[in-house]
Amino acid sequence: MRTHLAAALIVLAAASPAWALIGLAMRFGDVILEGVQPGRTYSLREAARVPLGVENRGDAEAEVIIEFSKPRKGNYSKDYEPIPDPSWIKAVPDRMTLAAHSVGFFDLMLTVPDDPKLLKRHFQVMVKARSGGTGLLGVAVENRVRFSVGPGPQSIAAEKKQKAMQRLDFDVTPRELYLVDVPVGKAWDARKEVKKSIRVANYAADPLTVVMASDAWDERIPLPEGYAKIPDPAWIRLKTSTISVGTDEIVQASVVVLVPDKPENRGKRWASTIRTGLASGFWLDAPVKVFLETSP
Repeated sequence: MRTHLAAALIVLAAASPAWALIGLAMRFGDVILEGVQPGRTYSLREAARVPLGVENRGDAEAEVIIEFSKPRKGNYSKDYEPIPDPSWIKAVPDRMTLAAHSVGFFDLMLTVPDDPKLLKRHFQVMVKARSGGTGLLGVAVENRVRFSVGPGPQSIAAEKKQKAMQRLDFDVTPRELYLVDVPVGKAWDARKEVKKSIRVANYAADPLTVVMASDAWDERIPLPEGYAKIPDPAWIRLKTSTISVGTDEIVQASVVVLVPDKPENRGKRWASTIRTGLASGFWLDAPVKVFLETSP
């Protein structure tokens, strides 16, 4: 839960030469509540372990009123929709008189109607603390509350990813690919020249789509003696970055090397990696290590 402090301040020039300050600040986390069940009432102080704190930063006593509203169009988070009815959430108390430079705490109570159609939906509501009165000198601060009836977007995404991984059964080999005596200044296809490639074997019952991409050396892996990190990972690429592999099938991916023809690139030993992942955007934490040695 990220800490957030919103504040609204107004400095007033009074009839006297003294300056007066009025202002409110909201002490409230970025609240995200998951697993909400229809027909139940939740105290956010207990469920999310965060009270709504409002600070009167002014020089005088101020009445603070808590109000709720739907988020403005374009002002709600990805995967969330505006709350159908802001009256689902209430503040206890809904107003409070605060002394100058003091903080008051409010408990927010969320009640979701007993409607099964609300399951697996994600809502956002805006919480506003404003000073009492309707004059031009009123101030207000606003924050948001997000909640999910059932699992939240992140939990759902993680569950989908886990189920997808459980259905997978494939292997990428070799773990280390050594390419030696590679000429500079020309596109060099390792599969054609030395019959070396990356092989993807699919043992699952469903077809598989694998994505590959060249990448810099993984800093978590110690560099072998005599090798340096490749100056540009783009010098090593896949002839086809997306590979479709049928059930019980092995498909080869061709690696193509194109090192610029410069004197400083001759006779070098470089290390790089090739990432492998799924078309869904999930990258495996098992890169293929590529060791490249250019010809003199």
